[in-house]
Amino acid sequence: MTELLSPGGSMEMFREGVRAGADSVYVGPLGWSRRDAAYEIQHHEVLGAIQHAHDHGAKLRVALNVDIDAADHAEMLRKVEAYGRAGVDGFIMKSEDAMREVHARFPEITIHASVACNVRDRAAMERVKTAGATQFVASTALNTFERIAALKGTADEVGIGVELLIHSNRCITGVGGCRLYDYFAPYFEERVVHDSDGTSRTKLIGNPDKGGVCYRPCIGHHVPEIATRFPDKILTYLDRSNNEIYNLLEDVPRYIALGVTTLKIQGREYPAPLIGELTRIYRRLVDQTLAGVPDVVGARAALDPVLAERDRCRSAKTGELHDRLLAKMAAARAGGVGTDWDPNSEEARLRQAEAPA
Repeated sequence: MTELLSPGGSMEMFREGVRAGADSVYVGPLGWSRRDAAYEIQHHEVLGAIQHAHDHGAKLRVALNVDIDAADHAEMLRKVEAYGRAGVDGFIMKSEDAMREVHARFPEITIHASVACNVRDRAAMERVKTAGATQFVASTALNTFERIAALKGTADEVGIGVELLIHSNRCITGVGGCRLYDYFAPYFEERVVHDSDGTSRTKLIGNPDKGGVCYRPCIGHHVPEIATRFPDKILTYLDRSNNEIYNLLEDVPRYIALGVTTLKIQGREYPAPLIGELTRIYRRLVDQTLAGVPDVVGARAALDPVLAERDRCRSAKTGELHDRLLAKMAAARAGGVGTDWDPNSEEARLRQAEAPA
């Protein structure tokens, strides 16, 4: 049966998701996930969340979806061992070598290949499955039912489950595929975070793959100081194809019929009550669909006011991130360009490998 997976950007949000009917909730241990530390939780809280989820008939997934170097495997495995002993239900991961280590130690535990893997073709599916993943998050670049259905058909042939972000943002070339943040590499900032088990991790603020929040320069290209970091070809691309936020509510019944493994809600940075309400709306629609009576019109009427509040929250957060970036740029000497990455050629390359829709 299709699982509804809700975000837990705090213990309050985690509990809200469980109360709202999520089948499972995902959390990020401090320093190990693709979010600001403000939206991660401490080691002892992860252990408590596992127990709380199980006490209330839900599951707990732990996101270890930053780039994890071989030098960090021993520390990662100490965390994994503790969570495994506590009965964790799954790990969300990006680094394939790290997946192999976790799968070798706990072959029975579900491993989700993170959205950061940007999986959208057979080769990527086979690669993450070989590394130990039992399911993968479909690339957010797949923006039609037909493209996702084609992906699901390929996944069935490969023998791996499909997880779908039904409430998320597209990102440039798909979440995990974008490298626009590298244009701002001179303004990255290292930050050390300290966990309750005595361990420490270094986040690189500005680089989501290194555990630091993205400054979202893609939706700041109208700001002159940000725009000057991009070559003209990037500005032209962003004018016609930007980082839209989306929801797939109307297609939820079709995706359940398609047999996707998991429907996932993104949003660890949002207020806990907002995530609780989103989860309740999707929970109700999933249950109605399974009962054969989906009320999509009613779900849309309930969802739209919540989306308006979500948009206000996201806009405010984006403004904060841009202010943070601009302050870094003003305080630093002009830095060299950190990349020549081009989303046009990257999207063309990735699209060529997709299954025909």
